[in-house]
Amino acid sequence: MKSSFYSLLVLVGLNTSAQFMEFGGGLGYMNYSGDLVRGYDFSTSTTGGTVFYRMNFSEIFTIRLGLTVGTIKGAETPIDAFAVQRNQSFNSNVIELSSVFEYHFLDFKTSDSPVNYSPYIMGGVGVISYDTPANENTGRYQLVLPVGVGFKYLIQKKYTIGIEAGARKTFFDYLDGISDKDQTIKDYQYGNPKDDDWYFFTGLTFSITLFNVPCPFPYRPNQSILAR
Repeated sequence: MKSSFYSLLVLVGLNTSAQFMEFGGGLGYMNYSGDLVRGYDFSTSTTGGTVFYRMNFSEIFTIRLGLTVGTIKGAETPIDAFAVQRNQSFNSNVIELSSVFEYHFLDFKTSDSPVNYSPYIMGGVGVISYDTPANENTGRYQLVLPVGVGFKYLIQKKYTIGIEAGARKTFFDYLDGISDKDQTIKDYQYGNPKDDDWYFFTGLTFSITLFNVPCPFPYRPNQSILAR
């Protein structure tokens, strides 16, 4: 798992046609969906933040390395007799390191572009650390797949503001500390271990282009030498 994630990080240094680099950050809120909160529930939102490094390989394609930190929480909403018996809740601190691509639908950063904004989609891979009690059984680090959509607006060719809504697909059912433990009546009393948890980050971002990376000149043979 870790080797595949590190391989994606190396991709940042392999493309020599990068045009410019950005550094930025953002603030927003985080949500969770799992055994305690079924679906997206805005009432469980907690504050989250992110910092990132972005390399633009073309007018529409970007690779972004990000660190996102926040807290997710959930509490049982009694919708059946088993939920009343469980009466569970949790709070978990989450640290996420991710590498994602961004695909912009419009060329909004070149000097001759007719627009200074663009919607985009993103997707990639990440690793999270979380501190619910159940991670003693599943390991402190887990793989996640971030996916999402966003919108960017360019200000004075150097500054970019944006909004992004992203979901994180996990591959485990212990983010909330509840899965199939302590079953006494039915398998579904303490959740479904085959129904993996999700969490979400939605926020406003700001980035600044600090310096340009010159594109290398394509190789051309020296005609004067060849003529000799």
